[in-house]
Amino acid sequence: MEKADMARNSPVGRLALLALGAAASCAMASATAFADASCADDLKKLTDRRMTELNALNAMAETSKKEKKPVDAGVFCVKAHGLSAAEEALIAYMEKNKDWCSIPDEVMANLKASHAKSLEFGNRACVAAAKAKKMQEEQAAGGGPQAQPLPAGPL
Repeated sequence: MEKADMARNSPVGRLALLALGAAASCAMASATAFADASCADDLKKLTDRRMTELNALNAMAETSKKEKKPVDAGVFCVKAHGLSAAEEALIAYMEKNKDWCSIPDEVMANLKASHAKSLEFGNRACVAAAKAKKMQEEQAAGGGPQAQPLPAGPL
Protein backbone atom coordinates (compact mmCIF):
# COMPACT_ATOMS: atom_id res chain seq x y z
CA MET A 1 0.00 0.00 0.00
CA GLU A 2 1.11 3.50 -0.70
CA LYS A 3 1.53 6.05 2.06
CA ALA A 4 -1.48 8.10 0.84
CA ASP A 5 -3.74 5.03 0.91
CA MET A 6 -2.50 4.13 4.37
CA ALA A 7 -3.15 7.66 5.61
CA ARG A 8 -6.72 7.58 4.21
CA ASN A 9 -7.42 4.19 5.71
CA SER A 10 -5.92 4.88 9.13
CA PRO A 11 -8.22 6.28 11.85
CA VAL A 12 -6.20 9.49 11.98
CA GLY A 13 -6.31 9.79 8.19
CA ARG A 14 -10.07 9.24 8.11
CA LEU A 15 -10.49 11.79 10.88
CA ALA A 16 -8.37 14.29 8.91
CA LEU A 17 -10.45 13.69 5.76
CA LEU A 18 -13.65 14.06 7.77
CA ALA A 19 -12.39 17.31 9.27
CA LEU A 20 -11.39 18.55 5.81
CA GLY A 21 -14.85 17.67 4.47
CA ALA A 22 -16.51 19.42 7.40
CA ALA A 23 -14.37 22.51 6.86
CA ALA A 24 -15.27 22.56 3.17
CA SER A 25 -18.96 22.21 4.03
CA CYS A 26 -18.72 25.05 6.53
CA ALA A 27 -16.95 27.22 3.98
CA MET A 28 -19.68 26.52 1.42
CA ALA A 29 -22.42 27.15 4.01
CA SER A 30 -20.82 30.42 5.06
CA ALA A 31 -20.50 31.47 1.40
CA THR A 32 -24.20 30.71 0.94
CA ALA A 33 -25.03 32.62 4.12
CA PHE A 34 -22.87 35.51 2.90
CA ALA A 35 -24.65 35.48 -0.46
CA ASP A 36 -28.04 35.45 1.25
CA ALA A 37 -27.11 38.33 3.55
CA SER A 38 -25.44 40.33 0.80
CA CYS A 39 -28.34 39.81 -1.60
CA ALA A 40 -30.90 40.62 1.05
CA ASP A 41 -29.17 43.90 1.93
CA ASP A 42 -28.73 44.96 -1.68
CA LEU A 43 -32.26 43.98 -2.70
CA LYS A 44 -33.71 45.79 0.31
CA LYS A 45 -31.89 49.02 -0.59
CA LEU A 46 -32.98 48.83 -4.23
CA THR A 47 -36.55 47.87 -3.33
CA ASP A 48 -36.77 50.68 -0.75
CA ARG A 49 -35.63 53.18 -3.40
CA ARG A 50 -38.30 51.87 -5.80
CA MET A 51 -41.00 52.04 -3.12
CA THR A 52 -40.03 55.62 -2.22
CA GLU A 53 -40.46 56.68 -5.84
CA LEU A 54 -43.70 54.72 -6.20
CA ASN A 55 -45.11 56.19 -2.97
CA ALA A 56 -44.32 59.71 -4.19
CA LEU A 57 -46.32 59.10 -7.38
CA ASN A 58 -49.19 57.55 -5.43
CA ALA A 59 -49.21 60.53 -3.04
CA MET A 60 -49.48 62.89 -6.02
CA ALA A 61 -52.44 60.92 -7.33
CA GLU A 62 -54.13 60.90 -3.90
CA THR A 63 -53.64 64.65 -3.48
CA SER A 64 -55.03 65.25 -6.94
CA LYS A 65 -58.04 63.10 -6.17
CA LYS A 66 -58.74 64.83 -2.84
CA GLU A 67 -58.38 68.31 -4.34
CA LYS A 68 -60.34 67.27 -7.42
CA LYS A 69 -57.65 68.73 -9.66
CA PRO A 70 -55.77 66.98 -12.44
CA VAL A 71 -52.22 65.84 -11.77
CA ASP A 72 -49.59 68.18 -13.21
CA ALA A 73 -48.31 66.09 -16.12
CA GLY A 74 -44.91 67.81 -16.08
CA VAL A 75 -44.27 67.03 -12.43
CA PHE A 76 -45.59 63.51 -12.87
CA CYS A 77 -43.30 63.02 -15.87
CA VAL A 78 -40.24 64.01 -13.84
CA LYS A 79 -41.19 61.78 -10.91
CA ALA A 80 -41.94 58.89 -13.28
CA HIS A 81 -38.34 59.07 -14.49
CA GLY A 82 -37.23 58.51 -10.88
CA LEU A 83 -39.39 55.39 -10.63
CA SER A 84 -38.13 54.16 -13.97
CA ALA A 85 -34.50 54.58 -12.91
CA ALA A 86 -35.13 52.79 -9.60
CA GLU A 87 -36.82 49.88 -11.35
CA GLU A 88 -34.08 49.63 -13.97
CA ALA A 89 -31.43 49.48 -11.22
CA LEU A 90 -33.36 46.73 -9.43
CA ILE A 91 -33.85 44.72 -12.62
CA ALA A 92 -30.18 45.09 -13.58
CA TYR A 93 -29.08 43.86 -10.13
CA MET A 94 -31.46 40.92 -10.27
CA GLU A 95 -30.32 39.91 -13.74
CA LYS A 96 -26.66 40.17 -12.81
CA ASN A 97 -27.06 38.24 -9.54
CA LYS A 98 -29.93 35.90 -10.42
CA ASP A 99 -28.03 32.70 -9.68
CA TRP A 100 -25.97 34.03 -6.76
CA CYS A 101 -29.09 35.36 -5.02
CA SER A 102 -31.40 32.50 -6.14
CA ILE A 103 -33.96 34.88 -7.63
CA PRO A 104 -36.93 33.01 -9.13
CA ASP A 105 -37.80 33.65 -12.78
CA GLU A 106 -41.36 34.56 -11.77
CA VAL A 107 -40.14 37.44 -9.59
CA MET A 108 -38.07 38.82 -12.47
CA ALA A 109 -40.97 38.45 -14.91
CA ASN A 110 -43.38 40.25 -12.57
CA LEU A 111 -40.98 43.12 -11.98
CA LYS A 112 -40.33 43.50 -15.72
CA ALA A 113 -44.07 43.56 -16.42
CA SER A 114 -44.59 46.19 -13.73
CA HIS A 115 -41.70 48.21 -15.14
CA ALA A 116 -43.23 48.10 -18.63
CA LYS A 117 -46.50 49.51 -17.24
CA SER A 118 -44.61 52.20 -15.33
CA LEU A 119 -42.75 53.22 -18.48
CA GLU A 120 -45.94 53.38 -20.51
CA PHE A 121 -47.74 55.45 -17.90
CA GLY A 122 -44.76 57.77 -17.45
CA ASN A 123 -44.37 58.21 -21.20
CA ARG A 124 -48.03 59.18 -21.55
CA ALA A 125 -47.57 61.80 -18.83
CA CYS A 126 -44.48 63.16 -20.60
CA VAL A 127 -46.32 63.38 -23.94
CA ALA A 128 -49.19 65.23 -22.24
CA ALA A 129 -46.72 67.58 -20.52
CA ALA A 130 -44.98 68.32 -23.84
CA LYS A 131 -48.32 69.11 -25.52
CA ALA A 132 -49.38 71.38 -22.67
CA LYS A 133 -46.04 73.21 -22.80
CA LYS A 134 -46.32 73.68 -26.55
CA MET A 135 -49.84 75.07 -26.22
CA GLN A 136 -48.70 77.51 -23.51
CA GLU A 137 -45.79 78.68 -25.67
CA GLU A 138 -48.10 79.23 -28.65
CA GLN A 139 -50.56 81.19 -26.55
CA ALA A 140 -47.76 83.31 -25.06
CA ALA A 141 -46.43 84.06 -28.55
CA GLY A 142 -49.88 85.07 -29.73
CA GLY A 143 -50.17 82.00 -31.88
CA GLY A 144 -52.48 79.18 -31.26
CA PRO A 145 -55.81 78.61 -32.87
CA GLN A 146 -56.95 81.68 -34.80
CA ALA A 147 -60.54 82.29 -35.86
CA GLN A 148 -60.90 82.13 -39.59
CA PRO A 149 -62.29 85.36 -41.10
CA LEU A 150 -65.71 85.01 -42.60
CA PRO A 151 -65.97 85.53 -46.33
CA ALA A 152 -67.07 89.01 -47.35
CA GLY A 153 -69.09 90.06 -50.32
CA PRO A 154 -71.87 88.41 -52.28
CA LEU A 155 -72.22 84.68 -52.04
